Amino acid sequence: MNDTPKHAQVIAVGNQKGGVGKTSNTLHLAAALGEQGKKILVIDLDGNCGATRGCGLGTDWLGTFEALMGQDPEELIVGSDPVEGTELPENVELLPARRNLESFEEEFRRTNKFREPSATLTPVLDRLRHRYDFIFLDTAPNASAPTVASYLSADWFILSTEPAKLSVEGLTDALMDIQSVREQGNAGLRLLGVVMCKVRTGTRVAEIFTEKIRKEFQAAGELGAFRTTISMATAIESAQYDGKTLFQTEPSHKVADQYRALAQEILGRLETARAASEAEPKPDTVTEASNA
Repeated sequence: MNDTPKHAQVIAVGNQKGGVGKTSNTLHLAAALGEQGKKILVIDLDGNCGATRGCGLGTDWLGTFEALMGQDPEELIVGSDPVEGTELPENVELLPARRNLESFEEEFRRTNKFREPSATLTPVLDRLRHRYDFIFLDTAPNASAPTVASYLSADWFILSTEPAKLSVEGLTDALMDIQSVREQGNAGLRLLGVVMCKVRTGTRVAEIFTEKIRKEFQAAGELGAFRTTISMATAIESAQYDGKTLFQTEPSHKVADQYRALAQEILGRLETARAASEAEPKPDTVTEASNA
């Protein structure tokens, strides 16, 4: 890995509802950015170990639980290794999860009576930011301690949904959570966008829901749906069954191209946000202007 220091953008991916392509979006976006030469880390924060299984690993690897409990996270990262029998997408590494992550909050409170479990992810990220361009947090569809920690520690949030009423309605709850977190300790958390996946080709349903999302999030002053949508494809399920992404099994598949386009949108939004931040008057400038 290149030794040049980096400062990763930390992006949490989630939704209050399960089964909406959250883990698939996480892994495929990581693979799409890795293909462009970006250094990526995926942290599995779900006790169901979806990202870990999606990378072809079993659920017996030390990883997220141990890192949250204080072990050096750099010693727990898994990459492609022929000796270990691991094969991840290009430039992608993983901090895997085990089922013991489900008992993290109980175990942490037992051993750390005077600390909050939600504060445990930030020091992990601080140890890792210098190694990566992006760190993706694959979250659970519930308010477990690791999920809450992801809200409190992330720079950005991507919401994953599908063109279905209950899934889209769950976005409102997630947006309320993001706004609440801003008030409770992570004022800089921003919504990067909403990914519409599992879209059936040839229907207007996705277009209708995408427009609904755009209007609702625009009214809330937030970035809404990405232009790129992700089609429903059995090839994704086949790749998942093999513990791989489409970038490893069928890199020329149209859905792989959709993820490439989505990755470009994400990079574009991040660049726009960076430029806007640099253009904001600095405190000293504002003071000088008011005294002029």
